[in-house]
Amino acid sequence: MRSAAVLAVLLLSGTATAGFATSEPDVGAAHFELDNGMTFLVVERPGRPLVAAVVAVRGGSASDPAGRRGLTHLVEHLLFAGSRTIGTTDWEAESRLLSRWENLYERSVRRGRTDRDLLRLEQRLEALQQPGEFAGVYAWAGVVGVDALTRHDLTTFHALVPKEKIELWFWMESDRLHGPVFRGFRRELQVVEQERRQRIDSTPTGTWFELFDAAYWGAGHPYAHTPGGERREVERLLPSDARSHFEALYRPDRLIAVLVGDLSLPEARKLGERYFGRLQTSEGNSRIPESKETPAPAVGSLEGLCACRSQVEIRYPTLPFAAAGDTVVLDFLAGLLNSRSGRLYRELVAGEDRVAYAASAEHASRRLGGYFAVRIEAGGGAGPEDLTAAWDALLDRVRSGGVDDAELRRVRRQLTTDSWRQLEQDAGLAGRLAAAEALGGWRQLTMWLDAAVSVDGDDLQRVVDRYLLAHERAVLSLTRTGG
Repeated sequence: MRSAAVLAVLLLSGTATAGFATSEPDVGAAHFELDNGMTFLVVERPGRPLVAAVVAVRGGSASDPAGRRGLTHLVEHLLFAGSRTIGTTDWEAESRLLSRWENLYERSVRRGRTDRDLLRLEQRLEALQQPGEFAGVYAWAGVVGVDALTRHDLTTFHALVPKEKIELWFWMESDRLHGPVFRGFRRELQVVEQERRQRIDSTPTGTWFELFDAAYWGAGHPYAHTPGGERREVERLLPSDARSHFEALYRPDRLIAVLVGDLSLPEARKLGERYFGRLQTSEGNSRIPESKETPAPAVGSLEGLCACRSQVEIRYPTLPFAAAGDTVVLDFLAGLLNSRSGRLYRELVAGEDRVAYAASAEHASRRLGGYFAVRIEAGGGAGPEDLTAAWDALLDRVRSGGVDDAELRRVRRQLTTDSWRQLEQDAGLAGRLAAAEALGGWRQLTMWLDAAVSVDGDDLQRVVDRYLLAHERAVLSLTRTGG
């Protein structure tokens, strides 16, 4: 997803001052922790028929172990396979067969061929397993919007739950975290591969941007691979890998639950203690290693041929995630450049030269680092070098001419109005609270707004001069090939 500011997408997607909206949504959250360290955030909104519920994990694909890229994403999928109580007709019988199946499967992976006994065992397991029962229980209860997402720094599980069924949600979510069963392992590997084909392989530019991520961040950097992982490593993942990673990543002190809707704080605390309170961390469990130093990106460039419009993406190294300072100013700069009233459209797409067919900017700010990026697709017969030159000329005009007050007011209004609009939605608020809490604390939602509405022209000039430097950027240049 590309937007004016990645922070705004994940946390805010705008916010509004009194002059921009009739009323400001209440983003204040009540906070409590269970004895096991799990965090809860509750926003009471009486009268809502559905409760927006999110379980978030402080960790995403950046937590993948070396040589097992894609493991976090696979575990996210496997958690929908159920537990010892959901997804099986006879757990005692299934568990014995599943243990034998895993041993045979690991042997098959090592040998590089499927064992016949493995296939026969799978047929016996199919008679005991009930694929899709977890989602089926939710559907029966009227729960909608059931989904999950693995990002680089965060994994989230979402649902919209009828308020009279909220205790079912507490039981279901805690049950799969308390005793997950990773059944249907080979099937989920195929689903992950299918997602990759749809998101990356099926587009002319997908593989190029995947390679550019690797070149920009550099080998071994936690962000050098997409959340989907590396195909050859995913193919060799084992059930034992998934269990070990789950135990390390899904510790209760790494979990966050966010509830927005007609649910009182006392009720949320009572249910949280009853159900999620049973999650415990064994002293023998491994931990996700935390980097003591933030690795610097390699800032590598790429160029190639593509069955697509000629285009460029230009990236400048910036800062790790923050809800204040230059990070917010860079978010604001993306807002200045984007939309049909922004500089990119007015000067490159609709301007006299019309060198671009489309153009957008984003500030991607993550826990371990960030970058400011501009992507430009060519119009007419322009090539990558023309697009880069047009961007450099636009940037020079910003440096020399500055930004007038009318532009500043437009961007403030656009960012803040869009944000409040999304935060008024219970699901939008729940997701952004979860992301903010995982990246440093939910209060960053309002901190970002306070900082964004204070950005002025001098701030923008400062970040342009400090971060958007030609000798410190990486460029992906794709030239159209074929008809």
